[in-house]
Amino acid sequence: MPDPDHPDVELRLRADLANLPIVRGVAATVAMGADFTVDEIADLRLAVDEVCSQLITLAAPAATLRCRFFRADGGVTFEASTRSNDGRTPATDTFGWHVLRTLADEVATGLGEGVRPPVHIVIRKRKH
Repeated sequence: MPDPDHPDVELRLRADLANLPIVRGVAATVAMGADFTVDEIADLRLAVDEVCSQLITLAAPAATLRCRFFRADGGVTFEASTRSNDGRTPATDTFGWHVLRTLADEVATGLGEGVRPPVHIVIRKRKH
């Protein structure tokens, strides 16, 4: 299990779709470092893109998107979170969520407490 206090890589970016290429590039680099195959790298990049896209659409104005990558136990865990605009979690009955569940081995989402609570998604991609 990854140490939540010590990610291999952590990014903090404005929650804006224009920043997706940065996160995708980092995802590919982390996957290469984990010795993923070309197909596994592509799957992780697409899954990370979908996670961030979903969170950005839920983000409060001027919110920060926090992205954390952990390499451990033969795979990569990616956690992303932002302050939500209206306290909703991502819809899990959409095509995008279905794609995400297909690309990643594990997917979870949750919501913190408070005004504009943090919303997060965690995925895990194993090396096969």
